[in-house]
Amino acid sequence: MNGAVLYDLAMRLPLAVLMLYNALFVGRDIHAHLFLWRGPTGLTYGTTLAALLATEAYLLLVAALTLVRLRPLRKLNGVVPRVTALAAGLLPASLAWLPKVPPAPARQVAGTLLIVMGMALAVISIGWLGKSFSVMPEARRLVTGGPYRLVRHPVYLATMIQGVGLLLLYPSIAALLIYTTEMALQVIRMGYEERVLRETFPEYDDYARQTSARLVPRVY
Repeated sequence: MNGAVLYDLAMRLPLAVLMLYNALFVGRDIHAHLFLWRGPTGLTYGTTLAALLATEAYLLLVAALTLVRLRPLRKLNGVVPRVTALAAGLLPASLAWLPKVPPAPARQVAGTLLIVMGMALAVISIGWLGKSFSVMPEARRLVTGGPYRLVRHPVYLATMIQGVGLLLLYPSIAALLIYTTEMALQVIRMGYEERVLRETFPEYDDYARQTSARLVPRVY
């Protein structure tokens, strides 16, 4: 088995297992909300359940696509692009370790709705990627339809929306620093991904001209 195959397997299995592991815990919370909940079932309950369901869909989709994705046509060499991608993907999880104060009901609903919106956009965008889904800066297939007709990196836009939701739920200087650092890493990560796509697909320059926005149309 050559090095490229071993590398691909090494990148597939841990991520798929991690996503499925997290999905078990989210699934437990969904079960508790649907069948064991004894509290009020108002707007806060509904938005929280929606966020759990969207998160579960995201985790299962990423796990499935990681296992069936295409072999990369090209990947960006070097350690820095890989470390940047991993750090940008894992940094939001560090918010779970920060001290938390239960948010006011209105702030909880607003924050949870933003998380639902972000997760929904992430699921739609990753669904459009399909077997070309990747975490590292790798080129499998150029996807230009669906949300990719509007912005070149809708998954990272989804991450930004989710991050704002988390900041509303658990505001702190530490959370703001983590969010700012993650956004900076995502911008660097976008550059790496665009480089490998441009090197692999000659038509990428035309796509970038037609879809000039990276994240927000007419803004950036």
